[in-house]
Amino acid sequence: MPVLSYVHQLFNAEQCQAYIHTLRWKDRPLQCPRCQSQDIDPWGTYHYRPGCKRYWCNGCKRTFNDLTKTLLHQSKRSLPYWILATFLLCLACSSRRIAREVGVHIRTSYRWCWWLRNAALSYEMDRQLTGRSCTPTLRIMRSVQKPAKRL
Repeated sequence: MPVLSYVHQLFNAEQCQAYIHTLRWKDRPLQCPRCQSQDIDPWGTYHYRPGCKRYWCNGCKRTFNDLTKTLLHQSKRSLPYWILATFLLCLACSSRRIAREVGVHIRTSYRWCWWLRNAALSYEMDRQLTGRSCTPTLRIMRSVQKPAKRL
């Protein structure tokens, strides 16, 4: 059996949530994604999403978590599924292989891959437009086909 089949055992909900929290808030202070206020208080956790912390914004008087205003915000699948799918996508696995490893339908896997690729592309384009990119520029290959020659 290939090693890739055992990768899903490395991910649990608490580790994934801690990883997402670190990724989202590592280079800036915790702030409300709606009003950008930094007047934040802890507001407990979710019973149906282990490890996911809730926060209360004193500016707009609303709650939020680490996934608010992200691609994963209202997903019905748990965070380990998404992290595993992203990991496999970075390994250049096909959507069919990702569906098999994660245990979702092939259409779901294709849709996830499409969302993840577009999110990564839009994030990188935003970084380039605002000048925050320290990495070499991302070259985007345009898929413009030449017109077919008529015989």
